[in-house]
Order: sequence, then C-alpha cells, then structure tokens
Amino acid sequence: MSEREKGYIHHYNPLKGFGFIRREKGKDVFFFFNDFNSGNADIVIGDSVEFVVKKKDKGPRAYEISVL
Repeated sequence: MSEREKGYIHHYNPLKGFGFIRREKGKDVFFFFNDFNSGNADIVIGDSVEFVVKKKDKGPRAYEISVL
C-alpha cells in the first residue's frame, strides 16, 4: 500500500478538469478531477489535500485525493 502524502492545490483548471498539487516533500504532482474521493466540484486553489502518488509514464500523478 502506498503512503499518503499531504500538500495543497497549486493550480486547477475546472474547464479541463486537471491541475497540480504542491507536495510537502518532492516535486508537484498532476491530478485529474476524477481522482478526488468525494468528487468535490468546489476545488479551490490553496485547499489542503491528502493523496497517494503513483509513478506513470509521463511522471508522478496523485490519486485517492481527499480535501482536508
């Protein structure tokens, strides 16, 4: 099982449904809106989040994202 990390929403484009999370440790990670556990449509830049990072071909990506 992957370790959960914390960070905050650094960039989010609601029209395209993706953005980036600034991690407490490491480089920013990409996410899709569908990767949020709650399906929260009210994602705001600066929201604190918890997530799991998985390495993909195009770089690390956040999954199982929860707003704190």
